[in-house]
Amino acid sequence: MKPRRSATKRHKTHKIIFCVFCASLWLTPPSQAQPDGYTLDQVFAKMDEVQKRFRSAAADIERTHVTVLVNDKDVSSGKFYYARRGKQPRVKLELSKPAPQYLLIDKGKLQLYTPNLKQVQEASISGHQDKVDMFMALGFGQSSQDLKDNFDVRLAGEEALNGKKTSVLELRPKNSAMFKSVQMWMDQQRWVAVQIKTTENSGDYMVLRFSNIKLNVNIPDSIFDLKMPKDVRVIKM
Repeated sequence: MKPRRSATKRHKTHKIIFCVFCASLWLTPPSQAQPDGYTLDQVFAKMDEVQKRFRSAAADIERTHVTVLVNDKDVSSGKFYYARRGKQPRVKLELSKPAPQYLLIDKGKLQLYTPNLKQVQEASISGHQDKVDMFMALGFGQSSQDLKDNFDVRLAGEEALNGKKTSVLELRPKNSAMFKSVQMWMDQQRWVAVQIKTTENSGDYMVLRFSNIKLNVNIPDSIFDLKMPKDVRVIKM
């Protein structure tokens, strides 16, 4: 019976991570030039310096999800907030265009609120906060050890993105059940991600592009509130 309980636990963990990616539904591949600037170890060292003093991040975000089979592209934009209090991550994604939608991760719970449908989807992430922190705030304040524990990492090269020089990291999940790969464009001035691309096993992919990034700013607790009507429909995931 123990193997079955273990398999059930793994399945639940996979489901939670899958819910995170479906809820947030993460442009072109980086150039194939060999790294000729920072080495991977140097990039890791820079990221570790940021991680030591990281408390929060706020940014504008543009999210593009592409379904390859039907060549469908879904683009939305809004605000991204991330605050770390001890081991409890607080993440909020506010999408305002083309239609409002809010993703909140706080107090051991994931909520996806769609005002136009008057419904909120909820999932418990109790016991999975470390995984959620890793996948929802990837590129913002993780240590190199966090990355190495969860991914096989290589330095794919350097690339200019919106006038910023970036180091491009390619991450292959050690558990590939959820998605195939992740690419992160790390700003060489601030050493946080300005773009992230996740590719699913199906070939579909999502690109998150961050701008107007503010680090270690005070984010009011009110940001992490979801203002919903009393008669909102609750769907358990």
